[in-house]
Amino acid sequence: MGAIRKRGKHYAIRYIDALGRRRWETIGPNLQEARQVLAQRMWERRQGKFRLTRPAITMAEFAAKWDEDYLDVQLRLGRLKESTLVGYRCNLRLHIVPFFGRMRLGDITLPHVREFIKTLLGKGLAPKSVALVMVILKEMLKHAVQWGYLDANPAQYAERPRGEDKELEVLTPPEIRRLLAHAEEPFRTLLLCAVLTGMRRGELLGLKWEDIDLEGHRIHVRRALWKGKFVTPKSRRSRRSIDMAPALREALGRLPSRFRGELVFCTPTSTPLDADNLMHRDFPRALRRAGLRRIRFHDLRHTFTSLLIAQGAHPKYIQSQLGHASIQTTLDRYGHLMPDAFEREARKLDRLVFGGAEPSAEGRTDAPVQPDARG
Repeated sequence: MGAIRKRGKHYAIRYIDALGRRRWETIGPNLQEARQVLAQRMWERRQGKFRLTRPAITMAEFAAKWDEDYLDVQLRLGRLKESTLVGYRCNLRLHIVPFFGRMRLGDITLPHVREFIKTLLGKGLAPKSVALVMVILKEMLKHAVQWGYLDANPAQYAERPRGEDKELEVLTPPEIRRLLAHAEEPFRTLLLCAVLTGMRRGELLGLKWEDIDLEGHRIHVRRALWKGKFVTPKSRRSRRSIDMAPALREALGRLPSRFRGELVFCTPTSTPLDADNLMHRDFPRALRRAGLRRIRFHDLRHTFTSLLIAQGAHPKYIQSQLGHASIQTTLDRYGHLMPDAFEREARKLDRLVFGGAEPSAEGRTDAPVQPDARG
């Protein structure tokens, strides 16, 4: 049997554990959440999930064990990228262990997790960054349950903060032409490739001439450059073929690196370009010379996507060119840019049904659809 009681501003649940002992657990101010946790506890008892004895361990000790027994093993098995591992360890060191480190793992509750989220926001972390930390915390505590250290995951029902989506920074076609006009080779062609393919920075720097099919007008993304090392692309879908525009094909064909070595974009001695110099020196300098506002290099990927949307490209085609693992990722990130494209499709349907003369009573016009002003 179980029950829910309100204590001040918070709800608490009462249930009987496997030893027949009565337990109280404070959940928080959300009644629906309290009901969900109580249902979970009752299910756990019916399924025999409550463990009668658990090893006593602090969060700091378990974090170290999780790093060694899970993260390191996943890396060796090739299921975790080194760049992802670095991010996990950084968040453990900077946020999770300093807050929970001295606490016994079994003493951590949902209110503690909520307080942790408030602390992260108090540090000035963006909601997206907080959400990433919570993904790591939930994953770690999930393994604590699986390994017998916890009865249930105290972070399971914690709601991640949601921030307002920032408007994407993109360059218009005239701005793109200004940027290219004020950039010197081979950096100019690298920028052109970023704008006309949407490739990520690491993918561009890891591009080799064997990946370029000038005759077939295709670029094959097979690797990325990360901290001076060649690694596999971000995900399985990131290994992709991208259609090459004629202007890009012509520019690539003129690069002197074509006859010097493997890398397409490299130093005069055929060594890889420095990603930090590209981000913090070369790209900002090109923007200043062109008289353009400060944007991130990654915004060139957004620019590529906005151009495809403006010309009415199908979302599945956009997904394939960007290398997104799911069409949902594409729609979630860029769906707000698509209403104009959807409206054009509706107008095409109207003309298909009614022909050239569309009923004026419906407010229609038989004028041809104009291209999106954004390019």
